[in-house]
Amino acid sequence: MISKQKRNLINELSFYIIEEIKKINENNFLTPKTRKESIRDEYNLLNKSKNYTNKQLKELIKELKFELPF
Repeated sequence: MISKQKRNLINELSFYIIEEIKKINENNFLTPKTRKESIRDEYNLLNKSKNYTNKQLKELIKELKFELPF
């Protein structure tokens, strides 16, 4: 069973991963194969996130937050 705090962190992480995927899709310089691999990596990160600790999730969110332009 996942705690409420961890669920909220995973939801926040998923928001930033979706934004990252949008950024990948908008990049016209990537080949379709590279684009697909990048999206798959992001998807795998989200699937593995339930095994991370809350501290690790917060660090991932912080890293993704600073990569996005807003």
